[in-house]
Amino acid sequence: MKNQVRSYAEAAIHQEWPEMANNEEPKQTLVILSEMWQTVKSVRITSPTEQIAQDHALSELSSLAGHRLTRLTQSTMRLATVLWCVLLVGGTLTIVSACLFGMQGEKLQALHVFSLSLLISLALVAIADIHRPFHGLIHVRDYAFQWALESMQGN
Repeated sequence: MKNQVRSYAEAAIHQEWPEMANNEEPKQTLVILSEMWQTVKSVRITSPTEQIAQDHALSELSSLAGHRLTRLTQSTMRLATVLWCVLLVGGTLTIVSACLFGMQGEKLQALHVFSLSLLISLALVAIADIHRPFHGLIHVRDYAFQWALESMQGN
């Protein structure tokens, strides 16, 4: 079981994360997870303590499978089209309304419009980067799996 857990962490780091970043569906962790289920289920129970340990292991495997499914679901999720439309139209309307303000100096009005345009542009760039949770500057990291793998190396 310990080797399977290490294999799962390695597959999550070296295969699953890059595959999710490339919009591919990872399969290796599912294979290892299935093997882990079989290992836990194949243990012959001879005492109440072993039964409790097996129940706990099954619970943890269920949690691991749930987290994997959440990762896969989130890796394919995108922002809704309507949100993009609202952002783009809202940004355009905000810039146009800023241009229509009755400011006295042209330089002051230009600075105002530039600042507002920059703010909206940066917000759109941030949203575009967050749009893909396993790719880009802002993305979900595999630190937890790396830490788990490092902590298991000593055992």
